Amino acid sequence: MTADAPATPREKTLRRAAANSAFSQTARAALTDMADDMRNDRVEDVARDIQTYGNHIASPERLVIAATHDARTHPIQLVKDDALLRQGWEEITRSTEPDAVEALDIALGRHPNLLPFGHFTHIPVTDNPVVERWTRRLALCDPTAGHATLAEDKTVDAFFTDPLTDMPVVRTKDDDENHAQWLFYVPLSLPAGRGELASIVLHGPVWITTTDGFVHPAPCTPGEHLWWGYAGGERPLELAHVVNVLLDNLGARITLNNYWDSAPDGLTTLFNKDHKRGTELTRAALLHARMTPPKSRR
Repeated sequence: MTADAPATPREKTLRRAAANSAFSQTARAALTDMADDMRNDRVEDVARDIQTYGNHIASPERLVIAATHDARTHPIQLVKDDALLRQGWEEITRSTEPDAVEALDIALGRHPNLLPFGHFTHIPVTDNPVVERWTRRLALCDPTAGHATLAEDKTVDAFFTDPLTDMPVVRTKDDDENHAQWLFYVPLSLPAGRGELASIVLHGPVWITTTDGFVHPAPCTPGEHLWWGYAGGERPLELAHVVNVLLDNLGARITLNNYWDSAPDGLTTLFNKDHKRGTELTRAALLHARMTPPKSRR
């Protein structure tokens, strides 16, 4: 006897969203593909359970299996075009549909690399001059699904979009438990054709200043954040890789593939130092560090 493995609540959420006619065909395909991926995992999990608890003769707790999944419908073929999936998820991120919020929350935990932004960041609302240069250009807006996943159940003061990177930003209010904060996703890349990297500022998240006068949160991948200092583990190495890329191409899309091989030793040594928060490293200092290998100890 065969039977379908029960769908998980997350799969049901994605399939409900995929049936929402407010989304384009591309967005609905992205939602369906993630639901199908979950379905494949679910069927494989059930098959392993049957193998472990029903077919393992040596087990004293062997169970009688009433039904198995119909193997003729498994596995479901998935979309192989990541660019198409990213296009769909970008639409979902900017949507105001409640279905989009629930779906995006699932995608953040399952396949964040398909989303149009990097890792989540939060910083206090303070008078820091570098942060103020960035926040002054933010544009007030109505909330999207991207904003909703940032805000969650926090007390929101206002919603913004960075007009240069399209990143969603939320400003919260002071409450009994927390001070006001800026909540945002860092970009995956910076605008192309807008000058060169002028300096980096080590203040909470790493900030990039450009030769045409702009300030940006340093771009990074969804699963990582950039840091410096000896106790930072591999973060200084990742930062050295990112800065190395941006020195040559400010608009490059950041990946951390093989960063351990591509990060220059001189930049890695520079970022392994315990710089004070707020330290600004100029382009000249960064280029000098990149071309200067660390001195060997005798």
